[in-house]
Amino acid sequence: MKTITINKIAYTLKYTLRILFIFEGLAGYPFKFGKLLDEYILFYSTLLANNERFAIPFDEFIKLCDDNPSLFEEFKDFILNEIKRQQQEAVKEEDVKKKRMQRK
Repeated sequence: MKTITINKIAYTLKYTLRILFIFEGLAGYPFKFGKLLDEYILFYSTLLANNERFAIPFDEFIKLCDDNPSLFEEFKDFILNEIKRQQQEAVKEEDVKKKRMQRK
């Protein structure tokens, strides 16, 4: 879990299944990397999913990101590191399963 400060308020960034549900509700289709708009919607979805007090309209949020590009860069670093961490955990779990199967 990480925090990001927007308008002098700290918000939680946490990668959860809920952010993907919110993304799909907003965009109307599942998330996949590649479109800049989708990545900004995912950022917005992450803030909505993890912060009850986050109430910035999307257009205003985009203006804030325009005014401070480091916000998106910070989010992008967070999300890529989180996905990498989860992939590493999945590999470790798979290795444990393989070792169990070899012992049998």
